[in-house]
Amino acid sequence: MCGFAAIVQPGRRFDSALLDALEQDLFHRGPDSGGQANEESWALVFRRLSILDLRTVADQPMTDRHGVCTLVFNGEIYNFKELRAELQAAGVQLRTQGDTEVILESYLLWGDAFVERLQGMFTFCLVDTKRNVMLAARDPFGIKPLYMLRNGSMTAFASEMHGLHRLKKPRVDEVALRELLIFGWAAGRLSNYQDIQRLPGGTMVTVSLIDGSVRERRFADPLDAMTADETTSEEAAHEAVESSIRSHLVSDVGYSLQLSGGVDSSLVAAVAAKTEGRSLTSYSASLKGHAFDESQYQQAVAKKYQLNHVDIGITGRDYAENLPNAIHHMEGPTPHGGCVILMALCKQISQKFKVVLTGEGADEMFGGYSRYGNWQKTMWQERLARVIPSAALSNRWPLAGIKRLKGFDAAVWSSVYHDFHSVLSVFPEMAPLPGAREAASDRFTDFRDRLTAVDFVAYLESLLVRQDKMSMASSVESRVPFVHWPLLKVSSRLDRKIRVPGNGETKPVLKRLAAEYLPEDLVYRRKIGLWLPYHEWFRDADLAGGYVDYLRSSNSALAAYADAPKLRHLVNNLVDGGRQSGNSLQRLVDIEVWLRQAEKAPEGYKLWDAG
Repeated sequence: MCGFAAIVQPGRRFDSALLDALEQDLFHRGPDSGGQANEESWALVFRRLSILDLRTVADQPMTDRHGVCTLVFNGEIYNFKELRAELQAAGVQLRTQGDTEVILESYLLWGDAFVERLQGMFTFCLVDTKRNVMLAARDPFGIKPLYMLRNGSMTAFASEMHGLHRLKKPRVDEVALRELLIFGWAAGRLSNYQDIQRLPGGTMVTVSLIDGSVRERRFADPLDAMTADETTSEEAAHEAVESSIRSHLVSDVGYSLQLSGGVDSSLVAAVAAKTEGRSLTSYSASLKGHAFDESQYQQAVAKKYQLNHVDIGITGRDYAENLPNAIHHMEGPTPHGGCVILMALCKQISQKFKVVLTGEGADEMFGGYSRYGNWQKTMWQERLARVIPSAALSNRWPLAGIKRLKGFDAAVWSSVYHDFHSVLSVFPEMAPLPGAREAASDRFTDFRDRLTAVDFVAYLESLLVRQDKMSMASSVESRVPFVHWPLLKVSSRLDRKIRVPGNGETKPVLKRLAAEYLPEDLVYRRKIGLWLPYHEWFRDADLAGGYVDYLRSSNSALAAYADAPKLRHLVNNLVDGGRQSGNSLQRLVDIEVWLRQAEKAPEGYKLWDAG
């Protein structure tokens, strides 16, 4: 796990001071070693977090034995040993024991198509001086972030956007802001900033070193996997889950476990513990004294599998003190309040471990959210909303649910649990434009597939990027065994009636597997998730309440996009409200804090022009 930046501009030799600044921006992603390659028309910058083959011979940028190609790579290739064996069978001599050289030599042997052989999480930039091109690619799910900036004849890529702001002054993207207000995450190519795009998962970009021209192709798309005609068995899905977890255990520096107390992370811990046959270390965050604290379930799993368990108590003061830093590292509003807690957890993990396994992605892969359990109801609400006139719809049940979705794609908007109509009334010019979510929903007719497609292109990526950025803020690699291409090929072929039966049932396939490893009262209890008592914290001026005052102030950054009196009225109502109001307030606070950071130059900042 690492971080890199790459720049192409035909005929330009890049200032070494710029490359040094870019490397410093990325230092937290890879404190173990760094490196640069700077040639006419292109440059690469790298910081390494050593996980596989800790020797200096495995450092990056890495150049092949013939001196033709140079690579920077972030991530892990979980099938690298199989690819390594194929390369050696073809006569390739390898100098290292890790996965970086496997990528480099695979490209030389198999060409651009090699990327389709990779199983894992990855982004990379590879310069081929024989073809005079730079290749940049991101794994199919977008587990690892990769951003692209085009500025005149210059094209730049980076693991984070802070460095790209040295090449073009940052400006907030209003199209992204519209989505942030409602969904908490700007989907698709939207990065939160103008002129910078987040490269879609499963995409390869080819940039010419001669004229700077750019070509793009999609080599893998999770939504394509959902169109397979053949079906598979539940037993095959169970085997695929266990196999995926086991494949994610490879590490030359060991690993730890994130343990939330929920089904997904508990199953990862159970399979890992049984596979290793030794005591592992787990970490969890707890909210002592709150009704939704899950410590008892975390402790139950730790006891059953004899884990060395570390519990980190989280308080409102912890949240308030760490929120600005979490937003800084997210490079935008936190898409989920748990980002602050996750960052604090990973800071603790980093004291002993560089790698942590998580349960992220299981809900998207196996239908774990309440919207999957209630899909029949939502589908009928959408259908009725299309035919019942607005005047006939009241705010009383059951018509209120129909009215709420009228004029909207229910597969998209059913994931919005706050009162978005109130938000839109405060920001009348900021309704989200049709985008990646709607495009994904439009590709399918079955409502269950539409829900899954929307989650794959939006919600899942928000979870994956938060895992990456919150863990890498403390130089920790976060792994997600449920988000794995071989697993998707199996899970997507489960009969819909088995995978997403509805009628209130969520991820039944995964729960039946989990029941073989975990207590039934843990597996079949009501899903809680990482709940935080915002409605308490935002009322306390000594805690997060100070951030609420930003929204009420005359210089509120968010008020520039709103009906200001209505915004203050909404904020006051939310502060006085209950738990759900706290969740809505958290989103507004996050956006306000980010807007105050977004276009502010850090100390020592210098803008390098396009040459």
